[in-house]
Amino acid sequence: MRNFVDLHTHSTASDGRNAPADVVAFADKIGLAAMALTDHDTTAGLAEASRAAENFPDLKLVPGIEMSAKFHDETLHILGLGIDPNSPELKALTDNLVAARNERNPKIITRLQGLGMAIELDDVLAVMSETGSPETNRVVGRMHIAEAMRRKGYVRSTGEAFKRYLSDEGPAFVDKEKLSPRDVIDPIHSAGGAAILAHPVHMTYGNSAQLEIKIRRLVDNGLDGLEVMHPDHSPFQSRTYLQLTRRLGLVATGGSDYHGQAKPHIRLGRPKTPVNLLGAKLKRKLLG
Repeated sequence: MRNFVDLHTHSTASDGRNAPADVVAFADKIGLAAMALTDHDTTAGLAEASRAAENFPDLKLVPGIEMSAKFHDETLHILGLGIDPNSPELKALTDNLVAARNERNPKIITRLQGLGMAIELDDVLAVMSETGSPETNRVVGRMHIAEAMRRKGYVRSTGEAFKRYLSDEGPAFVDKEKLSPRDVIDPIHSAGGAAILAHPVHMTYGNSAQLEIKIRRLVDNGLDGLEVMHPDHSPFQSRTYLQLTRRLGLVATGGSDYHGQAKPHIRLGRPKTPVNLLGAKLKRKLLG
């Protein structure tokens, strides 16, 4: 009996290091009941993942996506779980997001060059081309730039690249298109998916009352649930988020935010998220 799920993973379709089919095979190998592929701003890896999942009848593949939204002065990440990747509304949004990334990446590189780094877009594209299947239309992002910086010797790790240069407060940061929560949530709903706030610990709040006010505002924008289990959450925080979902009538999910060797400290399937955490309604929607 398989009792655990991982509803937050990434592949080479965005900034992960494993091809979509390999993530699916790994999820089956470790005995997960279900996994969601939630690449940033794209559904390009879902076709490959779906074909791979046909070889593993005991594993349920949940089609997903992860997108960013501006909420007041901070950036939120919102997961779409159980989506139809062929939804016209969702496809229009992802096309715009990929175009925004393609405009942003050269600007980031220009800023790095201004900081004295001899790095070119070709260096970043070389990182991306070394991983994943050729058929997947992959999204170039900051993780690829961070790896190019590491290979050039400007940082010791991709984590250092983000901490010193590429984070929201870093000197090389360039923002993407600023979407509101509603701009992201409505297309997820149009695609038949559930809109889940990823890793709520990354939100800015001083206490549980402030957190609840923010979550209630997001619920007013259509938010369906919270990612209760995540590697960045302490046990206390996970309990707090779970209690909040119950108080507000939201669904609860969990995931590893797996990226493969791009984030080597993250393990697929950890923290362990029980199937029953999802609740009856979400289990029916995502797992059938």
